[in-house]
Amino acid sequence: MKASKRCNKIEMKGVYYYAYCCCILFSTIFMCAACQKVIHLDFDNTVIKQVINANLYPNTNLTVNISKSKRADDYSAVEFLNDCKVDIYENDIFKETLAFVLKDTLSGLGYYTSSFLLQENKTYKIVSTHATLGIAEASEYLPFKPDIINFALLQHADSLQTKKDGHYIIVFQDSADFKEYYFLATFYRVLKPTIDNQGDTIYKYDYIWDIPSHTPLIPNVNNFWPRSYTTDDNFNGQLTSLTVSFPSQYNTNYKEIALIIELSRLGKNFYEWNTQQLRYGIDYLNDGQYDRINIKSNIKNGFGHFSANSSTFIGIPIK
Repeated sequence: MKASKRCNKIEMKGVYYYAYCCCILFSTIFMCAACQKVIHLDFDNTVIKQVINANLYPNTNLTVNISKSKRADDYSAVEFLNDCKVDIYENDIFKETLAFVLKDTLSGLGYYTSSFLLQENKTYKIVSTHATLGIAEASEYLPFKPDIINFALLQHADSLQTKKDGHYIIVFQDSADFKEYYFLATFYRVLKPTIDNQGDTIYKYDYIWDIPSHTPLIPNVNNFWPRSYTTDDNFNGQLTSLTVSFPSQYNTNYKEIALIIELSRLGKNFYEWNTQQLRYGIDYLNDGQYDRINIKSNIKNGFGHFSANSSTFIGIPIK
C-alpha cells in the first residue's frame, strides 16, 4: 500500500514536471513570436528615375552609362537607356550633346561619349533628358594630378627573403587653394606564366591588388584595399612626407615584378561614395542591402555614381 502511494506521488511529480516544461516551452514560443516585427514596404510609391554612371579622368573622353532605377522587389536585369539627350557643361558653359556609341559592353549596349578630352581643374556637369523619366543632373570637379616631389623605396622583399615588411617614403605638395581629397594605393604589376590554347607556356601581365598600405596620417587603411582614403585635414597646403608600410612580396615564378604606387586626387563625389556611402560591417541576411545615401549632386541607385580622380603613378622594378 505504501509502495503504491509512493508510486502515485512519483507519477504526480512527473505530471507536474511535464506540465511545467510545457509552460516554459509555450512561453518561450510566445515571447519569440511577440518579438517579431512586421515591416510593410510600399513599393508602389517608388519613383523610377535615371541613374548616371561615369568616372572622369584627365586627357580622356567622357563615357557615360545611363540606366533606369528599379523597385526593391524588381529582380529583372538593369535596363540601360539609349534614348536620352545628354548635354555636358564645362565650368557651367555648354560644350556639346554627347553622342551615343552602339557597342556591346558589360554596362549595356553602348554609352554616351564626348568628342573632346576632359581637362584638369574643371567642373563638369551633365544634364540627361528622357521622354518619360524627366531630367537628371550630376556634376563633379576633376582635380589636378598630385605633385610628387620625392620618392624612396626603403625596404622590400627579395629572392632570399620572399616576404618582408616593405617601407617607402613619398613626398608631395598639397594645395592651399582647395579642400583636397586623396587616396594612396600600393600594388604590383607582374609578368606571370600562363598556358595558352596550344598548351604552351606564355607570359602575360597581371596585377596583385590586395596590398594594404599603412601610414599614420591616413587612418582608414581597411576601407577599400588597396586604396587608403583621406582628406587634406592633416596636411592642408603643406609639403607632406608619408612613411608607408606594406607587406612586400617576391615570387621567383614571375618573369617581371614592378611595385606600383598610385597617389590620386579625388573629386568630392568620388571620396564620399567610397568612404561614406557604403555602410561598414557585415551585411547580415535579415538586414537588407547596404544603405546608400541619395546626394543631390550625385544620383545614386545601386552603384550609380558620377565621380572623378586624377592619379600620379610611380613604378619601381623589383625583378
